[in-house]
Amino acid sequence: MREIREMDEFAAYRTSDPKSGERAFERDKASLVEAGIPLKWYSPEELDDEEGVGGYVIDRNEYYLPELQLDASDLALLSIAGAAAAAIDGFPGRSAVLRALGKLGFDTGSDQRPTAIAHAPMRADVDAKLVGRNLETLHGAISRRCQVDLSYQNRKGEATTRRIDPYGLYYRQALWYLVGYCHLRKEERTFHLGRVAKIEIAKGQRGSGYFEVPESFSVSESARRRPWEYPQHDPIQVRIKLAARLVPAIPELFGSQVKVLEKDESSALIELEVWNRGALIEAVLPFGAAAQVCEPAELRASIGEIYKSLAQRYSDVGGQA
Repeated sequence: MREIREMDEFAAYRTSDPKSGERAFERDKASLVEAGIPLKWYSPEELDDEEGVGGYVIDRNEYYLPELQLDASDLALLSIAGAAAAAIDGFPGRSAVLRALGKLGFDTGSDQRPTAIAHAPMRADVDAKLVGRNLETLHGAISRRCQVDLSYQNRKGEATTRRIDPYGLYYRQALWYLVGYCHLRKEERTFHLGRVAKIEIAKGQRGSGYFEVPESFSVSESARRRPWEYPQHDPIQVRIKLAARLVPAIPELFGSQVKVLEKDESSALIELEVWNRGALIEAVLPFGAAAQVCEPAELRASIGEIYKSLAQRYSDVGGQA
């Protein structure tokens, strides 16, 4: 503390009351430890300090990463990935990504977006600014293990307020998702950030460590789940007949859990375990006749009613014109 106080950059610790300077130092020290800086106290004997006062040391081996041995192709891939991430509206930690790209030797500029070789946009019907603000809040909450309170609207338009232990975030098909433990539903849930109206750090949780992430949790596993796999009701087995043009994209469209029951040059019959009928209907409707639900009969009938309603709506519009 004595040596730090003598440095010009730490003049704030040179107070008329030494105790006041010590309290400021202790507060800053606690902030460093909370941020993950490996600050350790060593006794005079450990430091071989002739004055017998000891001191604090940042362990270089624990704090600094080893030098990266990257070849030209590795650097190019990191540039593409970093530029694409920084190009996403509201990407949390965007400034850190830009600094990292600069350290890797790419001239990105601190106040400009890099030229993105890859593009990862936000979906057009989502409020990008709101999602961006929420992402920043969640980024801090996840890193500090703070609970959050959020206002959420489900697919039916029903609004609820929930206390969440935020485990992780992922981005898929132009949308951001939060995965965490929902205290309202008493289980792990996934939340579409486009439906979150407001997120706040839970009151009284400005520190860290208010929950633990289960060892079994994997954000990559969560990201691979499809919307119809998020629990909303008891699971049902759904069979879908696909036209030839969709067959090559079966794993991409329907995930790793899909079962291919039949396949030839003209079509394929697949089977899915579905926990959310509404999400599956949203997924298959855009494909029209190229993705026909065969079983169960009641789900096929529900989709048929939707097509009838759409046909009637466009018929009415055509008649008015």
